[in-house]
Amino acid sequence: MADGAETASDEGRRIRVRTALALALLLVVVVRLPTVQGVFRDDWVVLASNDPYFYRYLVDQSLANGPIPALPDLAIRGEPLLVAVLALAAAPFGPGTWGSGAVVAWYPVVAAVLTGLFVYGAATRLADDARVGLAATGLLAVTPAHAYRTALGIADHHAFDYVWLALTVFAVVELLSRSERDRRTWLAASGLAVAVAAQALSWEAAPLLLFPLAPALALAGLVEVRRPERERLTPVVTGLVGGAALATLVHLLLGWQYESVVYALDLLALGSVGLLTLVVAVRRLDGPWWWLAATEAGLAGAGVLALQRVPSVMSDLEGGLRFFAAANAAELAGVGSNYGAVGVLVILGFASVLAAPTLAFAVVWGWRRLDPAWFVVAVYVIHFGVLAALQRRFAGELAPFAAILGGVGFVLLASWFDLVRPPVPRRTDGDAPAVAADGGDAGDELVVPDRTRVALLAGLAGVAVGSGSLYAALIDRRLVIADATYDAARWLTAYVDEHDIPYPQNYVLSKWGRNRVYNYFVNGEAASYRFAEQTYEDFLFSTDADGWYEEFVDRVGFVVTRDLPHLGLISASTVQSTLHDRYGSAAITRAGGVGHFRAMFATEDGARKVFRVVPGATISGSAPEDSDEIRLAANVSIPNADFEYVRRASVSDGAFEVTVANPGTYRVGDGRATVTVTETMVQNGDAVVVDDGT
Repeated sequence: MADGAETASDEGRRIRVRTALALALLLVVVVRLPTVQGVFRDDWVVLASNDPYFYRYLVDQSLANGPIPALPDLAIRGEPLLVAVLALAAAPFGPGTWGSGAVVAWYPVVAAVLTGLFVYGAATRLADDARVGLAATGLLAVTPAHAYRTALGIADHHAFDYVWLALTVFAVVELLSRSERDRRTWLAASGLAVAVAAQALSWEAAPLLLFPLAPALALAGLVEVRRPERERLTPVVTGLVGGAALATLVHLLLGWQYESVVYALDLLALGSVGLLTLVVAVRRLDGPWWWLAATEAGLAGAGVLALQRVPSVMSDLEGGLRFFAAANAAELAGVGSNYGAVGVLVILGFASVLAAPTLAFAVVWGWRRLDPAWFVVAVYVIHFGVLAALQRRFAGELAPFAAILGGVGFVLLASWFDLVRPPVPRRTDGDAPAVAADGGDAGDELVVPDRTRVALLAGLAGVAVGSGSLYAALIDRRLVIADATYDAARWLTAYVDEHDIPYPQNYVLSKWGRNRVYNYFVNGEAASYRFAEQTYEDFLFSTDADGWYEEFVDRVGFVVTRDLPHLGLISASTVQSTLHDRYGSAAITRAGGVGHFRAMFATEDGARKVFRVVPGATISGSAPEDSDEIRLAANVSIPNADFEYVRRASVSDGAFEVTVANPGTYRVGDGRATVTVTETMVQNGDAVVVDDGT
């Protein structure tokens, strides 16, 4: 009877843990959905930000290569596995809105859920406490840096990387926490192999993500030589070797990824074999841990000196330094570069507040408890903390590991307020027993406390969850494509389709941070924004728009301008002012207007304006000999705007000649003479003569 009651109790405990985990994962999903209205608009899937259109473009190219997705050349190096997985997922639906569009939009949310599962597993196994795992998953759900990188529609490579990072640490923590060698051990080793191989094949900078395994395992080795039981590094090394072999095989057979990235994983696996050999040797000699520490330090120094003599390695390192020196986007600034500690809180959320002090506990527990898994998480936190301090793009990589230590910190904090029992690593012999990683013995930990404690716990959780969710939603709103950009892209797409304008005559020049958005929808070409990055700002702030025509002809079809908060500081003679403020018209000053940029469309709020690059029609005629300049004007109507288009022409020897970009009936001089310019004339660059220009 007692056994039956105990079995029922165990089952009830498992149900409570699984229900709590399901709710935590639901929170992961909900926090990533504020973008839904901005992503699913009418019959379009409008991915957020700019770079996701590159991946959607690659998926479309893969699907276009045949019934079985085949990667385009552009995807073979860099992020082949990501593109292949997305293409396979989209294959049953094909390209288009509800094919590649929906798949690419939803993939970050799926990746976030998987990452949350692995964080739960790693945190629960690390602390031997299901509450820590649940708290870690909840903190990850609302960490802004992770939430906005995995929000619906924000589909770049980061979300994919988080999955393999979390799986790697989960597998290593599992293996370093197990002394037995059973089916579960080798399943975890297989998971590690898949994780590191996938990591190497998912991003060209994967060595940055794989690197923390090296110091983490080196520290784990120092613990292993002090432990009397059987060493636990063998399954970890087996997983790394298996992963390196898998990645190398894929590279050789399919040509995926750069050689240097795959070989970096091979070196890591080879180094792990060497570490295992040293650990076994020191254990057999019954040597102290500092023997191994000294040997590791010496070999690390020798390795650095040896690599400096390999030109290809030094070239890659120099490329990495340039990677960190880049500063053309906000994400390339450090997490605290703008607002200090407040900026860190906005990006990393409450998890960082809890993880920072817990980091010291992790190091102490790892050494005193002979539990190297704590060192693994601590090293990952330190590694990605440094990278995030340099560039905030790595704050999302830091988030899973900050959440793990933050989960420990949350339960610690709650226990200090006497709201719950202490987490397992802080318990004394008189405290309750440990909580199994599978949650089977978590019943006494997840019982509902009294009302006062429930209210206080809810308040504490509300601080952690509420602030992070708010910050994440605010960041998401900045990444969602603005209504004005969406309206301009829709109009452009319809116009290009209606007039059957081919590429590159339909290329859209815009701000580089939205260049892929326009070009994906208008012409399907979203491989690069390099031309826009190098050209757009120089063009806007030059004073001779027509001087750019020769460079743009046969290369640029349309230009999109946008509101700039210039506060009167932008000169009326600049292209920005001429096009966006005056639709290409002359100013009262000497700015004479433009003749090769035809105003085509304005959004209702005027925030975006579209101009077509045209040859323009050339109007010539006679003028009074005492005139230095003659004015030509026409009333122009475009969607959402009516304006007077004015050009000023210099008079020489009683004649003038000027190019106009807009069709219409032009009033010449005092208006007694008029001339009609048709759309065909503007498009073909025809010449029109005014019989009487006086």
